[in-house]
Amino acid sequence: MKVPRVVIGMSGGVDSAVSAFLLKQKGFDVVGLHMINWDSQEEGSSTCPRSKDEADARNVCDRLNIPFHTVNFVKEYWNDVFLKFLENYKIGRTTVPDIDCNYSIKFDAFHKVAQEKFDADFIATGHYATTSFGDFQQNRKHSEAIRLFSGRDPLKDQTFFLCTVTQEQLKRAMFPLGSLQKSEVKRIAEQQGFDRVVKKPESMGICFIGKKKRFSDFLDEYIEPKPGRIVLKDGQQIGKHHGIHQFTIGKRIHGKYLNERSHFGFFVSEIRSDTGDVVACDGSHHPELYATRFLINRPNWISSSDPLEEISPSKILCRIQRTHPPVPCKVEKSEHYLSVEPKIPLRATAPGQMCVFYTDENECLGGGEILKIEKTL
Repeated sequence: MKVPRVVIGMSGGVDSAVSAFLLKQKGFDVVGLHMINWDSQEEGSSTCPRSKDEADARNVCDRLNIPFHTVNFVKEYWNDVFLKFLENYKIGRTTVPDIDCNYSIKFDAFHKVAQEKFDADFIATGHYATTSFGDFQQNRKHSEAIRLFSGRDPLKDQTFFLCTVTQEQLKRAMFPLGSLQKSEVKRIAEQQGFDRVVKKPESMGICFIGKKKRFSDFLDEYIEPKPGRIVLKDGQQIGKHHGIHQFTIGKRIHGKYLNERSHFGFFVSEIRSDTGDVVACDGSHHPELYATRFLINRPNWISSSDPLEEISPSKILCRIQRTHPPVPCKVEKSEHYLSVEPKIPLRATAPGQMCVFYTDENECLGGGEILKIEKTL
């Protein structure tokens, strides 16, 4: 019987290193494949340490005695992820490039290369998530739909970023770390002598910005300045800015933009792309920052059917940020969109973000993009 071949995405970090080790330990025919998604020339010396990541990924594969290859997705990433990110920020929308990267690159382009060039039976990544088919597809049944569940480590769970994956993609995916805590992953890495990756800092934030740049400075390199006003909800002007791309809902407004002061500080409550106005409110817990109803587009459901037709409304939860726990919500459907009312008002809900749905049993159902905030406290 042929040993299943698993192509594992090797990032150069500890999670993919331990994933590769676990796959090898399980007896799979493992091939390491490192993705190059960002052109290091684009950012000079301040970009992600691509060459170091590639070297670290190669080192792990050498230690495990598994083949190592690279694949270049710079063009695909630029066109399908980065340009969308920029276009949204130009109009004051807060998108999540990690979700777009999973949708266009890691679970689409990468899967195709793994299957067509390396004859993969399964494709693995170091995401903290699990499925009804098991971390190693040991429970798979061809006639059944596959379901996505939160990883065992609630602090590292990455199902939020996987909300757009399809049945077909999930059925060939493996998440070897799904049942592990991060501390266990690090311990395995230390035991296996993966010293180069176990001591690396966690990759946080958006990769293409690099470690030495402020987010606002990075955006200024790609988006032309377009001056506008900073106003209160009643229209009173309290400052000026040089581009709405510098602002996201819920963030404090730097004093350099303001000609008025507040004891509690001014925070962004709305961005009006049509006029270029940034609307401010006084204080980080102002009622205008807490959404009680918002509209989203028709979600991408992981199931082939609409789970809202099959699951009791009392069991549906939503989250708008990965670091926040899901909260109960009321969902109403119309022809083109869904109206979502969280039972607990959600701070800094912004157009462009994803609203990801779960059940009370930690199943990730899918998600839809937030279009408009309809009501605040």
